[in-house]
Amino acid sequence: MTSDTSQSVFSPRARSSNRGFTLIELLVVIAIILVLAGITFGISRGVQNAQARTRAKAELAVLSQALEGFKSTYGDYPWVSGDPDSTANAEKLLLALTGFAVLERNTEGKVTLVNVDSGGARKSFVDPTKLSLSKDFGNPTAAGALTEVYFIDPWGNPYAYVYAKSSTTSTWQNFGYVLFSEGPDANSTLGSIASDGIIDSDHREEEANFDNIYSDE
Repeated sequence: MTSDTSQSVFSPRARSSNRGFTLIELLVVIAIILVLAGITFGISRGVQNAQARTRAKAELAVLSQALEGFKSTYGDYPWVSGDPDSTANAEKLLLALTGFAVLERNTEGKVTLVNVDSGGARKSFVDPTKLSLSKDFGNPTAAGALTEVYFIDPWGNPYAYVYAKSSTTSTWQNFGYVLFSEGPDANSTLGSIASDGIIDSDHREEEANFDNIYSDE
């Protein structure tokens, strides 16, 4: 019997079975890989964002507890006005909760938040090293050594704080303070929060505030 090996090797069927991927098939495979990668990345980002929000809520709870300790000692929360999301407000919050700022009544009878030196003994209401800070806390002995140091949320932005109650004005309508994180977008529409402290449903539902995390949640 004669062999037909040469015929079988060069037959159309042999060429078909040994050919590689076509360009279209390669593009389809690449597209599938990109879709799967996108899904994986989206899930990963979702998990990371959920973890960050959980952490922010826990840190807000710690700060809220510290604020209650400050009020128990001095009779009220740290009086801080201005834009809640400013670093100036955030610095004052840290000074108050670490014992470098106290409430005092001046000669005019007005209560204000006053910076003080530690004097070797100060009453701190929170351990700053247990929270994220904009700078290393170090071992300060005076408020002036804590410039640009404040508590930051998981996205690296200062926790927004305001308590604009004053013995000379009556615009503040909130029974307490306002403390929140602006969330991953680092943005919020403050509206009248800085002046009256009211956070109503309309404020919370604004697009810029939708991802905010408030201490009273």
